[in-house]
Amino acid sequence: MQPEAANAPYAGHEVACQFGDDAQLVGVYTHPSESHTDQPCALFLTAGLLHHVGPHRLYVEMARVLASDGAASLRFDLAGVGDSETRSGGGDFAERSIVDVQSAMSYLTETYGHTRFVLIGLCSGADDALATAARDPRVVGTVLLNGYAYRAGQFMLHRVLNFYLPRLLVWQKVRNRLLRLVGKSVDTADKSEVAALTQLDDDYRDIPPIEQTGERIDSLTRNGTQLLFIYTGSEHDVYTYHGQLFDMFPRQRHNPRLREQYIKEADHTFVLRSDRDKLTAWVRSWYSGVPFRRVA
Repeated sequence: MQPEAANAPYAGHEVACQFGDDAQLVGVYTHPSESHTDQPCALFLTAGLLHHVGPHRLYVEMARVLASDGAASLRFDLAGVGDSETRSGGGDFAERSIVDVQSAMSYLTETYGHTRFVLIGLCSGADDALATAARDPRVVGTVLLNGYAYRAGQFMLHRVLNFYLPRLLVWQKVRNRLLRLVGKSVDTADKSEVAALTQLDDDYRDIPPIEQTGERIDSLTRNGTQLLFIYTGSEHDVYTYHGQLFDMFPRQRHNPRLREQYIKEADHTFVLRSDRDKLTAWVRSWYSGVPFRRVA
């Protein structure tokens, strides 16, 4: 199955909505093409400060394709992001995100009658999706785009073969490396830059220990939750090949409720049309092909 063309007019129905305790959350509900369907409703979760359209309108495109297959969806902004107002009160950001997602599910139940949900998120949105699924039995599936990843299995081999070696063969890279041999401050500057980027990532995402993530996957899939992990080649620092997910969690190799896909050529936000098309086709096929039956 191929996703609809990017420039094709959308023939379905979408409506802006507000919800939450003080109606501070804002989103767009996409009606399915068919009025009667047993497909769960999809929720698209924003990542960082991204708007509810997602990077490069990814969520818009995916929502409309899923609607053509009979699945409704809501893409919305977390409190304080995009069109949604900041919520009063403090608390941990991750906890506040879970509350926002649960508010969205309650709104969809009260307004449209949806009782089962699939959460789709990129980066920190994937983190929020996994955390909410672990807490709320209404979640029957998750699509985790560049979710948690850990160096395991053949990670280093593929990193050398697919990341370092191609760059060593480029003359400009070789020239720069030669210049470093005679420079006295370049190596120090490089190390400082890497350290700064690492610190930025550590501040932005709280990556739990691999054992904790493994236990969460165990618990969710035992309860019937369907999990789809999709990684891109831009995650070369932590994810470098198709199959690494099952090297990270070897007990899950034959788990029918856990799926993995890897787009080696894609960047973190799926900037290329071809990568978004491939991603959407995978999600569409998975969405229509797995049984969503969570056991509370």
